[in-house]
Parts: sequence; C-alpha cells; structure tokens
Amino acid sequence: MKIKSICLFIILSFLSHSVLFSQISYTSGSSWKAPFFTIEAAGSYDAPVQDAAGKVADFFTFKNYGTGIGWGAQFNFKFGLGPEAQYRPYLTLGYAQLQGSDDSKAYIADNEIAHGYPLTGSQLFTSTTGTSAIILRNPYVGAGFEYAFTSADYKKRQWIPFFGVEMVANIITGVYRQTPTVSTQPQLSGVEITYTIKTDVRVGIGMGAGLDLRLTKGFGLVTGFKWKYANLIGKKSDFLLEENKMNLLDAGAQNLNTYLANDRNIGYVEIYLGVSFYVGKSKK
Repeated sequence: MKIKSICLFIILSFLSHSVLFSQISYTSGSSWKAPFFTIEAAGSYDAPVQDAAGKVADFFTFKNYGTGIGWGAQFNFKFGLGPEAQYRPYLTLGYAQLQGSDDSKAYIADNEIAHGYPLTGSQLFTSTTGTSAIILRNPYVGAGFEYAFTSADYKKRQWIPFFGVEMVANIITGVYRQTPTVSTQPQLSGVEITYTIKTDVRVGIGMGAGLDLRLTKGFGLVTGFKWKYANLIGKKSDFLLEENKMNLLDAGAQNLNTYLANDRNIGYVEIYLGVSFYVGKSKK
C-alpha cells in the first residue's frame, strides 16, 4: 500500500502542476525554448515489488527473491523531436540493487552447495542459527520514448512534466551471504560464507513520469518515478552443478524441484532525483 500511495501522490502532483502552469500568465522574464538534447544523471530509492519483495526465507522455498529495499543510479540521454521538442526518444544506462537480510538464521546449514542447485525432488536446504543477506544486482541498458509537456509552462518553459515507456536489457546477478553461529562444520562458526547467483540476461519494460525544473537555460533538476519489470522476457530455470553457485531460477520448473511451481517476476519502483544538462533548442 505504501508504494501505491507514493506513486499516486507523485502522479497527482504532476497533474496539478500541469493545470497550474497552464493557467499562469507571466508579465516579465525571458522565454526559454525547449532543449533539443538533455542529459540526466540521477540516484534512486528502489522499492522491490512483485516477486522481488519478501523475506530471505522465501528465497529458499522459491516463493520470491527475499528483498525488501534497494537503491540505484541512472544516466539518460534524451533527444527532443518535433517543433517544440515534445517527442523524446532516449537511451538509458543504469544500475539497480535490491537486498534483504535476516538476523536470526543462516539458510544453508551445511555451509556449502556441493551436489548442485536446486536440490531435487521436494528437498530444501535446512537452516541453522546465524545471519544472512541476499543481494540482487542489475546493471541495465535500454531505449525508451517520452512525451514531454514542453508548452505546459509556455511563457518560460521552466517546468516540463513528462511520461514515458522503455524496453531494457537487464544483466541480473547477485550473492547470498551467511554467517552461521552454530554449524555442522565447527570451524565455520562465525565465518561469513558467500554464494554466487550466476549472471543471466533478461529483457524487461519500464514506465513512469517525471518533472524537469530548469534552474538556468542549460542546467536543472529532474525528479520522478519508474516502475520496472526486469524479467518479462527470457525466464528460464535449469540445474547447476557448481560448488556454492546458484541460478536465478525465475521460470516455474517442478521437474527440478516441486516447490519451484511458478514463474517469479522481478519488479521494483524507482523514485529518483538528479541533475539535468540541456543542449540546443527547439524550433518554437
């Protein structure tokens, strides 16, 4: 509910700004034309949604990926087309990290994955006391299209609301770490052990809205939100026989493990804030 409330608040804010600016009449001040080229650099708070969100314990029963918080960064390169540069195809480069932790349990009691992942049949790893953390890392590159309301603040073009969609290639990898306090291998008690989630490429989509605030003709701020669905295309699950290595296992595959019944969808909401650099100008 918190995520939905935040998104609704941002959308309503953009709509109210658009209405306000359309009603304002300026009596002084110079007019800026909409920029032809925009470069954005922004950081974000990333909130896991869909099957990315959950508890670490859920990761080991294949319910979800056990993350609860995240952060990210992105660079966007936007080209303004049309007489008022209102059509903006763009390229995006970014990084998102989602993570979760458990301060009471380590979920691989034997401290090793020695006979392949996942365990077959209806087997699951047993847990022991300790601490654990899971981290999903997602560098990405994509292309999108925006519509910018460059005439909303038609006298100065200082405020520019926009919305858009994008297709993104995601390079998803990660780690699971645990520190058992009670272990079947006493020499490993209190020792952090790391397990690698092997890299897989997935294709996803994103959509969202934002707002440019031009502080000068060539520089400004940008804020907004995006909902990302990182593994829309390319889900797969297969058996991996490598020591202390895991697969992403985002496609349902009960032939591998009976608990792996459903596809797992990796989604998150970015709420971002950053700076913009403006180059060139539109015809109008």
